[in-house]
Amino acid sequence: MASGLRWIATEYDLGYTFTLCEGIEPRELLERMGAEPQHVHELTADAVAELQARPEDGPLGDLEFLDREDEALVARLTEAGFLSHPEVLVRAGTVPGWAYAIENVSFHATARLAALSHGTRAYTVFRSVNGEHEVGYARDGKVLAYYEPGMPHLGGVGVGDGVPGFAHSGQELPDVAFLRFLESEYGIRIAWEDTRALLPTAAFARSGG
Repeated sequence: MASGLRWIATEYDLGYTFTLCEGIEPRELLERMGAEPQHVHELTADAVAELQARPEDGPLGDLEFLDREDEALVARLTEAGFLSHPEVLVRAGTVPGWAYAIENVSFHATARLAALSHGTRAYTVFRSVNGEHEVGYARDGKVLAYYEPGMPHLGGVGVGDGVPGFAHSGQELPDVAFLRFLESEYGIRIAWEDTRALLPTAAFARSGG
């Protein structure tokens, strides 16, 4: 059973965004990211993978998780944008004291870090398919740090001070180091199996927008 957080970097090897927000529930996290409450639905990781792999002209019959005879369900998922080839699908879960969000390939959360942190604090880590790495930290509605570790010449927010408590030694990939930091700093453990189950999920039309 994979636990901790570092397995995320292996599981989503084509790129991902992982976000933590303290003291809120998963559905609120998705709403802070811009989801309408009525458009949040619980989906498994396999269902999300099917939606992401579905070709533009792929029929609904290709979706094994979807009961096409359940017209009410099809209508709800259509209205929520799940069946119209969304660019971004975000799943959210919970660990004691925190809500988390996982995006496969996309980076929707990074542009909403300030909103996520209203009245609390939020962390995010992003790795692109091209190997770019960015980490971020926000508190009480203000982004205090967002930058690529080890690349100060690229600029960013709070590059000088960095994320409080996080130091990248260069001995491992920046995203792995940041996940390790979150593990050790807050004792956060997420079992791989738990992320495969039904979790609140939202569909968004555009990455980062």
